[in-house]
Amino acid sequence: MKLCVSIIGLLGLSVLLSSCGKMNQNDMQQPDFQLQCVAVLPAAAVADADQSLSIAEEQSLRQETETLNNSLRQYFGTRNDVKIISQEQAGQATSPRQVLERAKTVAAQSGCNAVLETSAHRYKERVGGEYTAKEPAAAAFSWRLLAMPEGNVLCHGRFDEEQQPLFANLLNFRRSAENSFSWVSAERLLSQNLHEQLADCSYLQR
Repeated sequence: MKLCVSIIGLLGLSVLLSSCGKMNQNDMQQPDFQLQCVAVLPAAAVADADQSLSIAEEQSLRQETETLNNSLRQYFGTRNDVKIISQEQAGQATSPRQVLERAKTVAAQSGCNAVLETSAHRYKERVGGEYTAKEPAAAAFSWRLLAMPEGNVLCHGRFDEEQQPLFANLLNFRRSAENSFSWVSAERLLSQNLHEQLADCSYLQR
């Protein structure tokens, strides 16, 4: 009986803490800000300044941007207060100043007073099957919701994780249970965690 209680206690603790992992997400309240609609920019591939990418890594980041864009469309669906912006509408931006100017332009053109940006940083597909993976999937992305036209950050978050087996860390129990104790694809790893983070942003709640 004591053993059962101890196990239940550990599992309860794992459920409570499993959302921490390697995620960092914040909701920064702006009391005077009233959101009207959100313009969602296409995801951008962003490598570290001192990182030299191979052709394969560049292809992986491009694939991750596609996954992020698909996941964003799936999450927001047909909400009237969210406008998905195409790459042609968004244009290109290569510096922080250009990124902010682009966000201001898109906000003005779309009639929205908030802009959602997402960036792809790392994407590694699972090697093997759902229950016999030789290498686990990995993904890293960041996002932020900006109030326009000032560019103040309303919410932001980052995720950087490689799937771990259940018994390597009890904190993974909740996530493992949700995935039927199987090795997930990089797409599922990314989408699952992006949707969770966006759902925690009060400004994006339905």
